[in-house]
Amino acid sequence: MKIFVILLTSILFISFVHTDQVSAAVSYPSYNYSYWEDTDPAAVPYVPSHIIDGRNNEIGLFNGPEDIYVSNDNKIYVADTGNNRIVILNQQFKLLDSIESFQNGDRMDSFSQPSGIHVTDDHHIYVADTGNKRIVVLKDNQLTKEIGSPKSDVIREGFEYRPIKVAVDKANRIFVIGRGIFDGIIEFDSDGDFTGFIGANRVRFNPIDYVWRMIATDEQRAKMALFIPMEFNNLNIDDEGFIYTTNAEENTQIPIQRLNPTGENVLRNEGYHPIIGDLQYAHTGSYTGTSTFVDISVNEYGVYSALDMKRGRIFTYDEDGNLLYVFGQIGTQVGTFRTPVAIDRIGEKIIVLDKGNHRLTVFEPTAFGSLVNEAVKYYFNGDDETSAHYWEDVLRLNVNYEIAYIGIGKSLLMKGKHEEAMSYFKNGHSRKYYSKAFKRYRQDLLREHFGTMMTIFVFIIVALLCIKPIINYRRKRVNIIGKGIH
Repeated sequence: MKIFVILLTSILFISFVHTDQVSAAVSYPSYNYSYWEDTDPAAVPYVPSHIIDGRNNEIGLFNGPEDIYVSNDNKIYVADTGNNRIVILNQQFKLLDSIESFQNGDRMDSFSQPSGIHVTDDHHIYVADTGNKRIVVLKDNQLTKEIGSPKSDVIREGFEYRPIKVAVDKANRIFVIGRGIFDGIIEFDSDGDFTGFIGANRVRFNPIDYVWRMIATDEQRAKMALFIPMEFNNLNIDDEGFIYTTNAEENTQIPIQRLNPTGENVLRNEGYHPIIGDLQYAHTGSYTGTSTFVDISVNEYGVYSALDMKRGRIFTYDEDGNLLYVFGQIGTQVGTFRTPVAIDRIGEKIIVLDKGNHRLTVFEPTAFGSLVNEAVKYYFNGDDETSAHYWEDVLRLNVNYEIAYIGIGKSLLMKGKHEEAMSYFKNGHSRKYYSKAFKRYRQDLLREHFGTMMTIFVFIIVALLCIKPIINYRRKRVNIIGKGIH
């Protein structure tokens, strides 16, 4: 009987973990960085709500999936790389379709290690078919376009085309990241013709290494690392057509970029700290070094979440570069990851694709996370007053949340309550906005007391004008009296 109870409990636990619903218990820490770069415990912003791995349903088990994409109609597309298929789910994470083959002219064709996916508003599916070294464009399971290796005189010798990620903008320009390509993002026009590279990262090198390379022998130089640009590993396009990118290089100060049409990085960084993920990290052990971002997701009001593969954390920033919250972790419990590789959103939910565990984990915002999201959204839409109300609710849950003070201060600034705004900006450690509020407060004082100050000023001038003749008269009398005595 005891063995039966243990067996039954185990079965129930396994089925609980692998069905759609999972426990909302949190198995990871939540924190933020203060102005002084200290890690402060914070309210948990997101909790796991679903796990989808295809077990015990019609989807079938995933096998090393490498990318996800949520379309404008909230369908979820999964590049199930190891199974050489594209899986399509609905909002309830139920199977809609599985594309394992497609019509290519008069023959059937298939994928080989599909690693990236993008779906346009008119439901064209772009797949980075890595093993076949091409971009496949599908509509209704039929091939409409195939984009192979770029052809141009500017292509360097030895260039190898292995596309791993793809994105398409509103003008149907196609942007491709290739494995081992340091030239930048490959750009094709809407017809699939190569137009050039965009956003090539600058070469980074150590001056000492440069000197050693100059004096080294040929054999020593051959063993040295080459001075080559950083390699992009993922990209995403926001509603305004800007390209957000991540790169795989450690200890860089620019792991995330926002590229304009000319390839210039215009990512705003007005927060306390550089946008690099963790500011504090171990220098020895299993998870040494800075965060390693592998994907990024941007929503409609400028908030972006970057996925750190090294420690399994999601770092979320607003459009100004303020770190809003951090959650997630590498581990074996529900809500943690083994090898997270991709991230996207469906509404306010965040979906993380875990290649190591062959599954999707869906996170829903807590009360704290929802309040922060709403505050940022209303501020982005120009409603500072409503945004401030949400920030006040945030402070009730976390009195040390410095960004909330800045948000309320901005609302007070818009209302002309400059002295009160100064107090909030001081609590939020915002020198920029404190200076702005102080300047306006000083102007308020000048306007408020202008009449009094002018009255005093006129009185002083009149007094001086009246006193001067008297002084002159007294001086003359003194001089006359002095002459009379002599």
